[in-house]
Amino acid sequence: MKRRIVYLSLVSAVLLAGCVSSKKYAELEQTSNKCAKQLSQTKMNLKEAQSNNEELSRQLEQKTKQLTDLQSERDNFQSESERLKQANTEAASRIAALEKQLQESLKSKSSNLQSLNEELLKTREELSESKELLLGKESELKSLQDKYSQSEKTLGELQDKLKEKQAEMEALHKKISQALLGFADKGLNVQTKDGKVYVSMEEKLLFASGSWSVSSEGEKALGELAAVLAANPDISIMVEGHTDNVPMKGRNQVKDNWDLSVMRASAITKILLNNEKIAPERVIPSGRGEYCPLVENSSAEARAKNRRSEIILAPKTDELLKMLE
Repeated sequence: MKRRIVYLSLVSAVLLAGCVSSKKYAELEQTSNKCAKQLSQTKMNLKEAQSNNEELSRQLEQKTKQLTDLQSERDNFQSESERLKQANTEAASRIAALEKQLQESLKSKSSNLQSLNEELLKTREELSESKELLLGKESELKSLQDKYSQSEKTLGELQDKLKEKQAEMEALHKKISQALLGFADKGLNVQTKDGKVYVSMEEKLLFASGSWSVSSEGEKALGELAAVLAANPDISIMVEGHTDNVPMKGRNQVKDNWDLSVMRASAITKILLNNEKIAPERVIPSGRGEYCPLVENSSAEARAKNRRSEIILAPKTDELLKMLE
């Protein structure tokens, strides 16, 4: 703009000085042309400068927008950063609390683990003791099993022996019954009870009332019985005398029913031993008096049943007792 004003001023000066020389005019014209060129160049530069200014304005506006965006992004980032810091602080706080809780839990678990280890150690010791005890019990059990097996074997043998003895006693019962068959209606009875043979003879077959002398009929019956017993040496013989409860009038060495029962048992024993094949050690005489009645002494008939002599025959048990040792 300034250059244009200068140019116009020069032109006016030339016009006003119309009387200048041609040389001077040429110089002025040259100067004018030069100024015109400069003005043109200045316009071009101005236009270019304006264009550059517009580009710079556009770039400035773009940069300003970018700056605004960056500031907004920075603000958002700062806000997010603050949020993350807060979250990080809270997370750190939670982590610290969890670590504390974990430490307390580990401490508790450690204490529990120690207790469990102590209990485990105690249990192992008890288990070891139990194993030792079990071994001892197994040894005892084996010993008991061996004893049981032996006892079972012994029991089997005993049962076999008892069966043999039972068979022997049944055979003996049969033989005695056959041998004394003629005395069955004279007050003689043969029965088997508890594995023993009982030969029961009423007083009328053997003795007179109050007497301990065996009658001839009684001696005959005892002789038949002795023959059977002599053929069975493994049989033990017990002779028992029994009376009723009527008091005995004492005479000589017999003072009461007990004495009478003993004397009668002894008299029977001596007659049996007349058979030399019967060893004396097999026979045991015994007086029971009035104290083992068959029935109550309530009548003459009942008292007659109670006045009896019993010869109890039993198998020898020495062999069986040895098996039980």
